[in-house]
Amino acid sequence: MSGAWKKYSLFYDLLELYKEEEAQFKEYVSYLCEGEYTVILFGSRARGDYKVYSDYDLLVIGEEVPKFPPTDAIELHFVKLGRLGEKIREFNTIVIDAFYEGKTLCDKLDIYESVKKQVFERVKGLKRVKDGWVKGD
Repeated sequence: MSGAWKKYSLFYDLLELYKEEEAQFKEYVSYLCEGEYTVILFGSRARGDYKVYSDYDLLVIGEEVPKFPPTDAIELHFVKLGRLGEKIREFNTIVIDAFYEGKTLCDKLDIYESVKKQVFERVKGLKRVKDGWVKGD
C-alpha cells in the first residue's frame, strides 16, 4: 500500500499539527528557561489526562512579561514576582492550581519550593475537585 492516504487523512493532518504544536511548545519553553523566569506546566498536560487537542497551560513568573507564545495551543499566564504572594492570598486559582498540581519546567528564580509550601498552607482544609476547590472533610 502506498503512502497516498496520508495526503487525504484528517488523522494524519491532526497528528502533524500536534507534532508542530509540541515542537513550538518545547521551543517556547526553552526560550523562557533561558531567561529569569520560573515556569510551571499545569492543567491536563501536567496531570497526564490531556487529549490531542488540549492546550499547554503555563504559569510564568518573573519581572518582565515574556514574548507571546508562537501558537494558540500555549495558554500563557504571567505573574510578576512581586505580586505572587498577593495572588496566593486572593486565592487566584491559576496560581494555586499551578503550584498544587503543576510540574516545574525551570526555576531560575529559585522560588518554587518555598512558594509551593505557601500554597499548600493556603489550601489547608480545602479539597481539589474537578471544577475547583471545596471545603474538605
